[in-house]
Amino acid sequence: MQLAGISHRAESADTAILADHQLLMRLRTALDDVQQVELIYGDMYLWQAGTPLQHAQLRPTLATQAQQYWTLPVTVPTNRLIYAFKLTDLNGATIGYGDDGFFEDTATNWATTGHYFHLPYLHVSDAELPPAWVKSTVWYQIFPERFANGDAGNDPADTQPWGQGPVKPDSFYGGDLRGIIDHLDDLADLGINGLYLCPIFTSPSNHKYDTLDHFEIDPHFGTKKDFQELVDGAHARGMRVMLDAVFNHFGAASPQWQDVVKNGAKSRFADWFHIHDWPVGRDQQTGALNYETFGTTASMPKLNTQNPAVRDYLIEITTYWLSQLDIDAWRFDVADEVDHGTWRAICAALRAVKPDVYLLGEAWHSSPSLIGNGQFDAVMNYPLTQPILALFNHELTLKDYVGKTNLQLTQYPRPNQQVMLNALDTHDTARAITVMGGQPQRLQAALTLMMLLPGSPCLYYGTEVGLPGGPDPDNRRCMPWQPAPATTKMYGFVRALLVWRRQQAEFLATSALSWQIEGNCLVLIRQHADQTVTGTFNLGKSAQTMANDGMTVLAVGQQGQQLAAGGFSLQVQ
Repeated sequence: MQLAGISHRAESADTAILADHQLLMRLRTALDDVQQVELIYGDMYLWQAGTPLQHAQLRPTLATQAQQYWTLPVTVPTNRLIYAFKLTDLNGATIGYGDDGFFEDTATNWATTGHYFHLPYLHVSDAELPPAWVKSTVWYQIFPERFANGDAGNDPADTQPWGQGPVKPDSFYGGDLRGIIDHLDDLADLGINGLYLCPIFTSPSNHKYDTLDHFEIDPHFGTKKDFQELVDGAHARGMRVMLDAVFNHFGAASPQWQDVVKNGAKSRFADWFHIHDWPVGRDQQTGALNYETFGTTASMPKLNTQNPAVRDYLIEITTYWLSQLDIDAWRFDVADEVDHGTWRAICAALRAVKPDVYLLGEAWHSSPSLIGNGQFDAVMNYPLTQPILALFNHELTLKDYVGKTNLQLTQYPRPNQQVMLNALDTHDTARAITVMGGQPQRLQAALTLMMLLPGSPCLYYGTEVGLPGGPDPDNRRCMPWQPAPATTKMYGFVRALLVWRRQQAEFLATSALSWQIEGNCLVLIRQHADQTVTGTFNLGKSAQTMANDGMTVLAVGQQGQQLAAGGFSLQVQ
């Protein structure tokens, strides 16, 4: 038995609280090394009073490239728990594993309290369960400047004709809030019930990630009255609204930074930023900045979020839009570069205003440190979704794809994994269809696979018509409204997929997940009670026979039980 491959941590994602008196127990072992894992558990006080401990078998679930995960839902009647594991290897040898490490499988050892992990008391409030509504939400990310121009009267002076390319970093096309309002019915028809808007606050750029005033709508986008109409219209159609906040840095034209530039160390905002020398600027010899920024962008000075005055200001901003304009969620830009104390303060303030607010952090890597402990409900799930593109580009073997995906599915407690934001592409990446060689069928297959995975799926605007685009700024092309999106072939497929995904939201949030590799076919199985949903994807160069015989919901390249090369099928049994 490879002891180095065995691990478990109490009060972590390995003991995720699911509900009152319920948790999900989890243990890791080396791959293909252990044949059985038994959980021995109970209430310590009752055990000491003579009540026998309970025994249950953990079930092997997800396997990564190197480890096997074993899980078991456990009901804890008293909310107090001690527990340890008994492992049996492939040769039948056994060993105990608990709080103090490994111990011999003897009666004396199993009677020793110090060998057991302890969960003194389970508090559901400690689990910080995310808002339930997110599990049923299909998001639609809008880059407001490029979605639709509903009011030409607020266009910037240098606005280009809609859709005229190529798109440049400083291009303006006149997209605004009125344009979004005008197309709410189109989005509802598509199956969208969550709007995720890139920043809409005052800023000199088209992307608005260099904010000047977080309390005001950019005048080229409209007014607060327009935004309130947008929120009310979305809510009337069953849609939630998520805004984007940039608190890692401010724009260089912000009044706070301009005060620093003007008054130097005497500025009342001098300690709002990370400034290493005065006056602020570049070293005349080396050209290096003497203040910290987002990346290496001089126009985005980094905020000193550990300053209490800065924290208070950010809390004031976020609670304002939540309480006064009734938004439902916040997405926080560059969340992994802001200190955890700030996020705890902001998240606590927002949940006090609206307990079911959805709080999402931007991160491009596995970020369990941002989840729980008073912080976010979820992060943007790039590590889960980006391998999908590599899979359909034949850059990953099926086995490696499954191992990498399973690893990401084990990074967070299950309630949080259910609300991770899953997107194939965003305003920061090249368009998925372009990454996959401009092949619509690959995009359809990738979307179908993503919709079957745990999480809250998100479409980047234009995906429903197969809008292409390379890296930024080309990925921010104008939404094409002619011909009408609903008349395109891609739209019909995407709409059917989204409608099905919303119908199956509860099933997909609660069902078990497993994989099979059948030749060159990748098979994803979701199963709960008497229902099974199967996605079969032929990554080979020739047709293959599918093993399933359920009712086909959506398919491309399927004839009977034959699945063409590059084809896929979504079936329900």
